Amino acid sequence: MQKHIAYCLVFFSLLLAACSNHQKNTGIEKWAGEYSFEEEPVAANAGYIMAMEWSFSIQKQNDSLKGTLEVNGQQTFFKLSTGISGDSNSIAVTYNHVIDGSGEQLKQGDTLFILSKRNGALITQWRALEPRLSPVMVLECDCFIEMKQKNSPH
Repeated sequence: MQKHIAYCLVFFSLLLAACSNHQKNTGIEKWAGEYSFEEEPVAANAGYIMAMEWSFSIQKQNDSLKGTLEVNGQQTFFKLSTGISGDSNSIAVTYNHVIDGSGEQLKQGDTLFILSKRNGALITQWRALEPRLSPVMVLECDCFIEMKQKNSPH
């Protein structure tokens, strides 16, 4: 009887370890890298052209990913620390705290946007943040481009 219990404990320990490793190995680490989005410039009422650039960096820290989002344009600048969750197909980018500039009235944990890989395109689904210059509300776009991946041979 004790031998049977010991086998059951070993089996459940191995099963638990396998499930734990499966949850950690989601392929999310493939998102580490540099991303950029340049909004379509628009003419301001004063006659100059307004531009807005979004830079997004994802780094691996310990067993998770962390991001830094910087938005820079006409009278706009903020740099945010972000959390990253998801898998190899899509990630949610969530607000942690302001590094520099204004906080955009965000609350910790707010989902800023979601990035998904679909048919070779990098799709952005906007949530708490959205493009600044577009005259119409954009809910989804092929906005960000991957500049380079971390740990790539380039």
